[in-house]
Amino acid sequence: MEPGTDFTLDSLLVSPTLLTAAKKTMYREMIGSLMYLAIMMHPDISFAVSTISQYLDIPWTTHINAMRCIFCYLLGTKQLRLVLRGKINNVVGFSDADWASHIHRHSNLGFAFFVSLGVVSWSAKKQPIITLSSTESEYVALTHASKDIIWLHKLLKELSFLYPLSLPTTFHCS
Repeated sequence: MEPGTDFTLDSLLVSPTLLTAAKKTMYREMIGSLMYLAIMMHPDISFAVSTISQYLDIPWTTHINAMRCIFCYLLGTKQLRLVLRGKINNVVGFSDADWASHIHRHSNLGFAFFVSLGVVSWSAKKQPIITLSSTESEYVALTHASKDIIWLHKLLKELSFLYPLSLPTTFHCS
């Protein structure tokens, strides 16, 4: 997705043409397929899918064109794979948030955790609250990421007979 793209109905980029009932159903089915892919195999499309899925009730032709771009991206990257290798003894996390970058004034957050060299947990979503500063937005993102790392540590602790884990976790926030 283009950075800073605004798909709200007031934007000049959004076409004035609504989808027909049949295309609206197809749009919803395709969003469901993309959500499955984003959760199970492609964390790289999470943000784009969550952005266009906000328009399930009233999709315009601009929204379906943006969804087609995501499918083209998937087609072009289908040969790429995530590879897990190396010694599994450390967890590294990355977290980031943008502050009020859209007209709805909610910030977006994202985080990813790596065990050794592979991503094992990730999230990208709109923050549930409207934050008043970029610092507060980062703290909200870190809170969500911290909950996830606690869960990940408990999981890896149960699997410690397979994968020895060194604590603490290195956590990067930008």
